[in-house]
Amino acid sequence: MANKNTGEMKGAESRGATKRLQEMGHAFKQSGALIAAIEVDLFTHVSQGADTIEAISKKTGLSLWAGTKLVDTCAALGLLIKKGNTYSNAADVERFLVKGKQAYIGPWITGGRDMYDLWKDVAAILTGVKSPRGKGYYEEVWKDVKSARELHEATYSVGLAAGYKLAKTIDLSRSSLLLDLGGGSGCYSIALVSSFPTLKAIVMDYPTVCEVAKQFINEAGLSDRISTFGGDLIKVDYPPRADLMLLSSNLPNFSSRQLEIIINKAYQAMANRGIMIILGEALNDDRIGPLEPVLYSLEEALVGGEGEGHTRAEVNHLLENAGFKQIEIDDFIPEILTKFVAYKE
Repeated sequence: MANKNTGEMKGAESRGATKRLQEMGHAFKQSGALIAAIEVDLFTHVSQGADTIEAISKKTGLSLWAGTKLVDTCAALGLLIKKGNTYSNAADVERFLVKGKQAYIGPWITGGRDMYDLWKDVAAILTGVKSPRGKGYYEEVWKDVKSARELHEATYSVGLAAGYKLAKTIDLSRSSLLLDLGGGSGCYSIALVSSFPTLKAIVMDYPTVCEVAKQFINEAGLSDRISTFGGDLIKVDYPPRADLMLLSSNLPNFSSRQLEIIINKAYQAMANRGIMIILGEALNDDRIGPLEPVLYSLEEALVGGEGEGHTRAEVNHLLENAGFKQIEIDDFIPEILTKFVAYKE
């Protein structure tokens, strides 16, 4: 009996000791449940008053059996809050995962599903047993407007919120023309131009992406203040005379050499006394995290890109070498985006 109890205790201790590893190894289950809940509009229906398992199941089109499983899982994940027999959304879920709300990021979350197959083959791709998916994260986006639209419809709301956040952290009232490098949907340009009445902007990206940006710009009613410029950041000259330039949320997509080219081109094209802002997924100087930037860097290998993980010190060095002065480095979105602000004299 003593031996049996000892064995049971050791088994329990072992399970406790491996909890972190097990959760990490099986995190795809949590992702799957979250994405499923978004796809059946579970959180939207809860927000609109469906607050019991029966009501949630009916509204989402799930059987009571299936609805119970999904609701139980969402409650265990802290996505739903249960009081008695009723449910409500957690605060962040209510803000970001309810359709129709300005901050809704559902498409951004569900878009991660397309990467599942790649992430199960990390070792095979890194060792060369399997080939990467393509030639970079944006390969399909370069080729057709449909792919560009799908990507940027998923990222627009997240980027727009970040753009308004940026507008609150730096005074750009003296800037007159923004060149938004790799500006995608134009979300940052839209937010900044909306926040500073004298500011105009040019969104520079691949021609296919610019077609999508025009759609968002028109919907925002800003086509008289925001234009687009189609071109590869590495290969073409930049429109001159901008006194404000922004490179945002694409740092891991570039190799060190490519990033150097972009920063140097920006400096050469920028008006004197201009401001360069980089919002990037930079690594700590010791390369121990943050986790999200590290994972973005690893993902570049899975899609066949040339991108690298860039440290804060490296980005600072490239800005200095290009000629920028008074470089300021701060957290923008902690653990995800670092803000670099540099000035051309």
